[in-house]
Amino acid sequence: MAWEGLRLLMHPVALVLLVPGSWGLAVTPEELREVVGGTLLVQCWSSPQEGPYMQKTWCRQRSPGRCTRLVTTSQPLTAVENAQHTIWDHPKAGFFIVTMTQLREEDLGVYLCGSFNSSQNLINTFRNITLVVSPASVSSVGTITWLPTMTGRCGVSARGRKRDDQAT
Repeated sequence: MAWEGLRLLMHPVALVLLVPGSWGLAVTPEELREVVGGTLLVQCWSSPQEGPYMQKTWCRQRSPGRCTRLVTTSQPLTAVENAQHTIWDHPKAGFFIVTMTQLREEDLGVYLCGSFNSSQNLINTFRNITLVVSPASVSSVGTITWLPTMTGRCGVSARGRKRDDQAT
């Protein structure tokens, strides 16, 4: 009976259990700093993957061992967007990219990227990132335009201007 009450409090899709590190290795926590209104771009490395596709995810840690998934891949080489989050996976190359746009001070927190095992509701953590979001300074902040392509290029622009090598 007590288990039924606990199960009702936990949303099975939103909260997942965490498995630290690839192959049981510890993941070193990192701190990244950005400004309000800015964009965070994170590259997460994994083992190059052949065979059945394993989903990748970006989640926000709510308590030790629990994480709320914010965006999860559905297939390789296809960007998935969810509100201010985007994820794109290149499993054969062994990496995936996550972006968070229009950062706010309330985005401060611990975020994890990793592979997601939906049948066990587990995340194998590759990176553990504490995001610190500070008020924007007086100087102008550049923007990042993320354009995934089959080659995995990322285009960066300053103050909204596109680079010449970007697709339109």
